[in-house]
Amino acid sequence: MRKATSFTFAAFAVASSLWLAGCAASNKPAEEKSPADWSAIADRDWQLMRIEAKDKSLTPMTPILASVNFTNDGKIAGSTGCNRYFGSYTRKDTALDVSPLGSTKMMCMEDAMEIEDAFIAAMADVKGWKLQDDDLMLVDASNKSIMTFEQIKP
Repeated sequence: MRKATSFTFAAFAVASSLWLAGCAASNKPAEEKSPADWSAIADRDWQLMRIEAKDKSLTPMTPILASVNFTNDGKIAGSTGCNRYFGSYTRKDTALDVSPLGSTKMMCMEDAMEIEDAFIAAMADVKGWKLQDDDLMLVDASNKSIMTFEQIKP
């Protein structure tokens, strides 16, 4: 009877260790999963396809090519379609916070100014990001898409 008890205890100890190891492996923080997704975004150039402005949807057309690039070191830069802009961002998982943006101040065509104004206003409302069908979507606090970008292919 003593051998059976030793064997049962040993089997229980091994099973418990395996179970605990499995729990520890599956309880990784979400932050560890996010970098792989963010690596598909960061240090790439994205061209604006659409802005959901407060009262209408705007679709930039050539030559008004607005863009964004989020660097891995927390900087953001690109074009509004008229002026160059720069700033910084912080990110945790899919939450994204963009600093107020600085920009050049060149005179632009009227259509370009409408896109630029909507772009700068929308960036101030960005609270998150997601990838959908290879498009980068920047979303507001209610998770509604406010800007959609496609990756610029070299």
